[in-house]
Amino acid sequence: MLKSPLNRYLSFLDHRGKTFHIVIGFICTLLLGGIDYLADIVTGMDFTLAFFYLLPVSFVAWFAGRNAGIIIALACAATETIVYLTFNESLILIGWKSITGLGFFLVVTFLLARIRRLLQDERLQSRTDPLTGAFNYRAFVEVVAAEILRMGRRKQPCTMAYMDLDDFKKVNDSFGHATGDMVLQRVVTAIYRTIRKTDVVARLGGDEFAILFPHTDREAASVVISKVRQNFLSALENNRWETTCSIGVLTCNSPTETADEMITLADRLMYNAKRNGKNDIRYGVYPENVEVRAVPPPALP
Repeated sequence: MLKSPLNRYLSFLDHRGKTFHIVIGFICTLLLGGIDYLADIVTGMDFTLAFFYLLPVSFVAWFAGRNAGIIIALACAATETIVYLTFNESLILIGWKSITGLGFFLVVTFLLARIRRLLQDERLQSRTDPLTGAFNYRAFVEVVAAEILRMGRRKQPCTMAYMDLDDFKKVNDSFGHATGDMVLQRVVTAIYRTIRKTDVVARLGGDEFAILFPHTDREAASVVISKVRQNFLSALENNRWETTCSIGVLTCNSPTETADEMITLADRLMYNAKRNGKNDIRYGVYPENVEVRAVPPPALP
């Protein structure tokens, strides 16, 4: 998905650390303090720049959070106080101006930090599955589309695994839907215990899951997928849940046209595994071939 220059700039700022934003906030505060001081000296009048001090306060509160915003708010209030002292005003008046200015900065800091947190929570909820905490289909498609663009630039492979639980309906019928939900949560837990932080897990609907492995070839993916299935089947065996999983693993040595195409190809491999008797893994390589081999289920301890 193409971004406008403004969105790219905001994305750049979002990916900077708190230290970066705090340093920028201090620099802007010092610059404003210098301008404030010179304006008062040149004009001989007390020109308040309280509104402009809101710029570094708002910037840091939005991008670095409440605590960082408080630090800059204190710095701005202190800078204003120093400027006030250059005119030898009444200490009572200076104290009043400083306190009201600081209060104003703090209110803006708390409001902006709260609004940003609410927006982030809403965005996260719209992208994740509420039951398992994994990405939902919409978010997964966005991640895959971004990876396709990176593949085109870096010429590195990526792998996608498409998982479907076999005979999952029997679990719901025998143990109830609460237990079925627990099984789905255990699937995601087993996956997260095995994969890297850079890998992406999604629940695509019902009992279907997908994992995206960036910069991963077929050999590396086969090792990880075997561990994922081993952990998952061990959990099922320990809890006497009569279900297994069929997995289709697609390695792309060149990018597919769309994210949906990559997901569909992995899905087809998964259905081949199901037709082969379930509890199976099918591997495929794009664009060289569609299906490479089947892998027998691991022996449980």
